[in-house]
Amino acid sequence: MADRSVTTGARDENSAAARGLTRRHLMRIGGAAAGVAAAAVATGTASAAFGSAATAGRSPGAAPAAGRALPPSGAFDLDVPGTALFVNRELHDQRTIMQSFAVDSVGGHVYVVQITQAGTSLPGDEPGDEQYARRAARGDLTMTKLDLAGNRLGHMYLKRFGHGVAIGVERVGDSVHLWTEVDAVTEGSSGWGTRLLRFPFSDGTVIDAERTPGLQRRELLPGVDRTTCNVDPAHHTLVMRYRRDGGFRYALFELHHVRQERPEYVPIADVAQPGVLAGTTFQGYASYGRYLYLLDGQIYSDANPPESKGNTHLTRVDWRTGEVEQRVHVTDYHELHRREPEGMGVWLAQPGRRDSARLGFAFGTSVTADSADDRLCSIIYKDSFVH
Repeated sequence: MADRSVTTGARDENSAAARGLTRRHLMRIGGAAAGVAAAAVATGTASAAFGSAATAGRSPGAAPAAGRALPPSGAFDLDVPGTALFVNRELHDQRTIMQSFAVDSVGGHVYVVQITQAGTSLPGDEPGDEQYARRAARGDLTMTKLDLAGNRLGHMYLKRFGHGVAIGVERVGDSVHLWTEVDAVTEGSSGWGTRLLRFPFSDGTVIDAERTPGLQRRELLPGVDRTTCNVDPAHHTLVMRYRRDGGFRYALFELHHVRQERPEYVPIADVAQPGVLAGTTFQGYASYGRYLYLLDGQIYSDANPPESKGNTHLTRVDWRTGEVEQRVHVTDYHELHRREPEGMGVWLAQPGRRDSARLGFAFGTSVTADSADDRLCSIIYKDSFVH
């Protein structure tokens, strides 16, 4: 039978269960505790990365770091109506909702991840692994590759990776790699990544974090967990969301530094998740130049009816200060059924031209409001800048 035990991809990170730690998780954090003080020095010291004018009046949540200055950029105008890349497109798994996406506009491809659905048998499975609860708790993901019109081109499986909150794509010449979380630890009913991983897409294959040799893992900051990432292809940076001491933060890194295996990684900037997201359901993030963009909201329900056009919000944060510059109620494509916000991504519609940048955000949707309908993918974008 098709799995109907999960109908949403909500990340309820403010619940008591979400803050709980497994024994394995405590051991991991304890083993890394010795490096926390050094990381605080690396990420918490004001430096020439911004200059005195930019650092004056900074929010306590912002912690700039030594290294390259933030790349100059415009800011996406979140008030401008969005445009659909595609709406209601099928993924490889029909019974679990999408979690996040990334776009490679050079190749004309979209990559989408979701929790692997019930009834799927994979190499190396043990009895019971095909159950949805086991897949979710262990962090097993299905990745679907589509073209820019939303037509399916292939898929692969990622075992013991995480929840799929965010993914990134990196292109170097003809080479294309995905960035995701990996080495999931079970917390609540879901598996959440503790490191990052870079790997190429390979149709029909399975990557098992515990068994596949030669994986390109990265541990960018010591003593943190719930690590996920996204890539800014226009400015060649990688943003990592992570949790430390119970609070979520975002760190921005040089992509070519992260690609290399190094003894330590120093972020360009590091900011706290802003307080305006307290009590919301966090659903995704992306970075473009000097700005961080956040997505929150919930699926349509009696408490969040379609008549209200949903409770999805987009927020723009200045990497230099950690301050919220813009927060808007997103009503784009409010007529879509179910309409749960799920992931963000930035891409260039015309490769090499930053003025063609698009800020994408996705919804898990279906053809009707019937919970028996297949879970589909809809991606919307905004491409106007604040003048």
